Amino acid sequence: MQLTEIVTHTPWWVWVLLVYLVYRGICLLSMTNISPKRMLLMPSIFLIWGIYGMFNKLYMPWSALFIFAIALIVGLLLGKTVMAMQPPAIFDSTTGMVQRPGSVVPIIVILLNFGCLYSLNVYAGYHPDSLRELNFTAIYSVTSGLADGFFWGMSLTILMKAFTGSVMRPAG
Repeated sequence: MQLTEIVTHTPWWVWVLLVYLVYRGICLLSMTNISPKRMLLMPSIFLIWGIYGMFNKLYMPWSALFIFAIALIVGLLLGKTVMAMQPPAIFDSTTGMVQRPGSVVPIIVILLNFGCLYSLNVYAGYHPDSLRELNFTAIYSVTSGLADGFFWGMSLTILMKAFTGSVMRPAG
């Protein structure tokens, strides 16, 4: 298994997704104005990718979905806890935008999540029998669920802080 072989056998859309995710992560290092819908885009991408993998690769998709759901809840609580310690976001009611404080947390989570899911998919590509194993199903589902839940927890906490915060002033 050589690195060039792994890279060349990776679907093109995975590299496009990685570039987009890194770009978004870099943008989130500094304060940004973002719409609530766009804030939920990244968690949605990881949710779709995780569920897609479970139902198109794993031989026990319903077991995977159950494990994923539990991990998603745990990740949601972890993301909420981490973001509760961050400065509050501010909602601008005139533009409908949320001024989100910059943080290194999102890019770390993005890269860890992408790296884990990519590695698991590469492993599965070289060891197709692993897709039939409960251990691999559990690892895939927990990894995907935790990371996606973390994203949802972060995003929802930021939105809740922005909408329920006592300070509702224009972002800008």
